[in-house]
Amino acid sequence: MFSKKARPVAWPLFIFYFFFCAVIGVMMPYISVYYKSIGLSASEIGRLMSTFTLSGILIPHFWGWLTSKIGLPKRVLQLGILGCFIAVIPFNWSDQFETLWLLTCTMALFYSALIPMTDALAVRSIRHLDVPYTRLRVGGSIGYVVAVAGAGFLIEQLGISIVIPTMCVCLALSVVTSFFIKEQAYEQVSHKESTSFLELLKTPESLLFFALAFLAFMAHAPFNVFFAVHLSNSGYSGEEIGLLMALGVVIEIILFMYFGNALRRFHVVHIVVLCFVCGIIRWFLVGWFATLVWVVVLTQLLHCITFALFHMVSIEQIRRLFPERYAGQGQAMYSAFAIGLGGGLGMVMTGYLWEWAGGAWAFTSASVISGLALVILLASQRR
Repeated sequence: MFSKKARPVAWPLFIFYFFFCAVIGVMMPYISVYYKSIGLSASEIGRLMSTFTLSGILIPHFWGWLTSKIGLPKRVLQLGILGCFIAVIPFNWSDQFETLWLLTCTMALFYSALIPMTDALAVRSIRHLDVPYTRLRVGGSIGYVVAVAGAGFLIEQLGISIVIPTMCVCLALSVVTSFFIKEQAYEQVSHKESTSFLELLKTPESLLFFALAFLAFMAHAPFNVFFAVHLSNSGYSGEEIGLLMALGVVIEIILFMYFGNALRRFHVVHIVVLCFVCGIIRWFLVGWFATLVWVVVLTQLLHCITFALFHMVSIEQIRRLFPERYAGQGQAMYSAFAIGLGGGLGMVMTGYLWEWAGGAWAFTSASVISGLALVILLASQRR
């Protein structure tokens, strides 16, 4: 999987991705069920879960700035994962909304640093090695799948109260793994010689990239929030829904494993055009033909293009647009503006549209957003 030269650098990052994404695999599907079991209302659960989305809009900028300032991304990553671990421990003894909200805010403060900082550190660590970023990132996809299945088994055997201890174990293993990650400090650059992050951000190419990423994650909002509900309304059982969702992750893993170097063979514009064309098709089919199993299977196969391939291109574009000293801030902007703000606004819009017009039109709106992104991209190439 990794060459002998790359192993000391690549394996610690792969394993860190595994355990960190395992935390997400435990938290996202099951923590709302845990909250319900301790007596929280639906509105209280919604407020707790929204904290992560809201924190992802603003807080990553602080962590990106801190990384650029001190020049030690590994130390910032360790601070984030350790703070997250410490914040989760008191969840084991808390069942009041006010206390859980304060703990969630504290956890979100550190959690928001982890994805952009890990991606920035991974890309920088392998820049002189023949290892595609995706080969590392697949560790996270595998960790997520293992955690979802493993936590489900533990809950079946031990009850829903096992969710928080399982998160603590995964975070503790992430903390330990972080000490094995290799790091080199950023080279110090004279302020007179360097271009500021804001100047890099304002270039036409950067603005276009972030606009397209914003629309891409906005288009995925109906899928992230209502895909399972839409399939349930279309007559699928819980087991069938689980298998269909797992199919998308498995295809994502295959893409990350074997097609990381394929980006070098094609022009980035052609790849992004493919992502948005597949997005138009995918969301329209999900909206109007979800009762046909083969159609849903096809749309889940397209997940590797609309999400995984676009994410691969995005990480590569950030590496190209921002020098290594600003890589953390570039990743933070991607996380905050595209994933946080784009995804968050998409979720709000989807919720209202779902209530007003139903699931088919909610997914159709995602198809329209993908079409808008495609038009913007093609128009930018004609200048």
